[in-house]
Amino acid sequence: MTGPLTLATARASLEAACDDLDEAVGGLSDDGDAVMASPALVALLLRVVGARRDLRGVEGFDEGFDAARALDRPRNETRQ
Repeated sequence: MTGPLTLATARASLEAACDDLDEAVGGLSDDGDAVMASPALVALLLRVVGARRDLRGVEGFDEGFDAARALDRPRNETRQ
């Protein structure tokens, strides 16, 4: 069982995820050709997104995240 997520561990998790993603993307072709994301690359992207959400939660940005998500709704959808 793990303890509560702390600011330091959330930042370290995001930093590690970003470093791994940078390394993976750095190995991709840079000749202008289209590249298809592999399942491993998609997993890295999801890891970064999850780590960012964790960090925001620890920092207390849940309200800001909800507000930003509300702005992303289609214009014809009613806001509550």
